Amino acid sequence: MRRPLSTVLLLTLTLLGTAAFLSPAAHAVDSVRWEQTNLAGLGYLPSTQIDGVDGPRTHAALKSFQYDSGLDEDGAYGERSDLALHRQVRAVQSRAGVAADGLYGSGTAAAVKTWQGAHGIGADGVAGPTTMSDMGVPRTVWLIAQSMFAAHGWTVSAQFTCLRNLWNGESNWKVYATNSSSGAYGIPQALPGSKMADAGSDWQSNPATQISWGLTYIGDRYTTPCGAWSAWQFRSPHWY
Repeated sequence: MRRPLSTVLLLTLTLLGTAAFLSPAAHAVDSVRWEQTNLAGLGYLPSTQIDGVDGPRTHAALKSFQYDSGLDEDGAYGERSDLALHRQVRAVQSRAGVAADGLYGSGTAAAVKTWQGAHGIGADGVAGPTTMSDMGVPRTVWLIAQSMFAAHGWTVSAQFTCLRNLWNGESNWKVYATNSSSGAYGIPQALPGSKMADAGSDWQSNPATQISWGLTYIGDRYTTPCGAWSAWQFRSPHWY
């Protein structure tokens, strides 16, 4: 029997309403799974914990990633963490020779496993600290800085402690740090922050760009990080 048009419309609207109600939850679970998959691919979360549940274990793994990446360690997966996580995965993918889409799927795991096998590393498909180090992909903001020292003629053993102390005092190595009084911005606390555009258009969010600018500034003005750290200590309020 043919249904009346009004009945068909009612059924259609009901189904659409149900889909609209379920869709956000489905998307949320999918988003959490990809967050977990990326964190697991980089060795921050065991693969057995990829369950789509945004719980304490995922928050703890994300906090570790946020700490390494110069982000506020709140365990909340917002735009900043999403951008940083995808950027790190893309860096690994580029070294592994697979399409750099920022998603650590099975193809990326297989490519990393192949790369590990070819370089004599335990081939588990996870880009943990050892694999990333051997790939030449800095895992933390501190390692990013260290990877740039040679270009300035500095050694890590002689100069990095000074730099770490300097930027601990300036920003605690946080990418989005903003001085409420002066407006100085980023890991090196550039004033104004837009100065860092000289190092890259992504200066507002990319620690590598900020660090590159900051090291050049230190080299030009103080010759070495220890020179900058010495000046910073004897100024009140502190600045360099």
